[in-house]
Amino acid sequence: MKRWNRALAALGGGVFCVAVLSLYRLLELSDRTTPPELSRLQQKIDRLERLLGDNNRLVAAVRDSLLHRRPEASWEKTGGGGANGSSVHLPPQREAPAGCQIAGKMTDEEGGVKLLDVYELLAFDNPDGGAWKQGFPISYRGDEWAEQQLEVFVVPHSHNDPGWLKTFDGYYGDQTRHILDNMLLKLSQDPRRRMIWSEVSFFARWWSDIDEQKRDAVRRLLGAGQLEMVSGGWVMPDEANTHYPALLEQLLLGHTWLHTHLGVKPRSGWAVDPFGHSPTMAYLLKGAGLSAMLVQRVHYAVKKQFARQQTLEFLWRQSWGIFLLLNVFCFFYFIFIFIFINFFV
Repeated sequence: MKRWNRALAALGGGVFCVAVLSLYRLLELSDRTTPPELSRLQQKIDRLERLLGDNNRLVAAVRDSLLHRRPEASWEKTGGGGANGSSVHLPPQREAPAGCQIAGKMTDEEGGVKLLDVYELLAFDNPDGGAWKQGFPISYRGDEWAEQQLEVFVVPHSHNDPGWLKTFDGYYGDQTRHILDNMLLKLSQDPRRRMIWSEVSFFARWWSDIDEQKRDAVRRLLGAGQLEMVSGGWVMPDEANTHYPALLEQLLLGHTWLHTHLGVKPRSGWAVDPFGHSPTMAYLLKGAGLSAMLVQRVHYAVKKQFARQQTLEFLWRQSWGIFLLLNVFCFFYFIFIFIFINFFV
């Protein structure tokens, strides 16, 4: 009897092993014969899962940075200061002109002005304003500043599109490389000269082409405050149609490169060519530790209105909450994933 039990146990074990091996073989053959359509669909699902994971990490990083943000904390070890927040010693900065203190006196508690309300007041016509075509008629007597000296602010800069009418390499080879070469030469010749630069993508390309002697000269100019890096984004991004993860990504890429290779951190934003401006960008720059920004592409009627009211310097606050946007974005993202998996898989 025991002999039969042992035989049955051995037979059962053998049948189980054969069944398992057969099932494994069938699964292997089925994987090999998977239709191309299903294989591509599986790849898309895997990619969506990776994107979802990346988005969750991005949202968590943004949330943590907003909840526990210390704008200067990550740069305190470098001894940052001055225009570039450089890790090298910078000369003491001159006091800002009195006309630049208006924004500093404002507080977040002030009501301010809603731009949508301003739009309701403007005709958006096209008057001929003389020298400033859509501005104010300009004429000079010649003695306007006999008693009070006129202050003129000149900011040498060069805006370089990484892509527009030419390719990135086309712009770099035809124009940008020569601009940066000339900048290095002219600033080195006269310590009174100043220059700012914003597009890190072009600067990084130029940096890879120059030798160590020229790199040391660039570091000296940064340390002396003659060369200032502004905004610090990889590009000067479009603000009208770009989603905030892309704005964050290019800003992070540019700031990381500047910190790694130059040890500097931008203090001011520079947006002279985006087709329209978004308060989202101002919000993100503040979160990145920048204290001010310049905007240029504003309708002439708005500029004229602000000039009349002497409010061309202002605190820019968005009318939405970042957490609300993040939650809405995540909600619709998960809904999309749910619908895709349940109806298309």
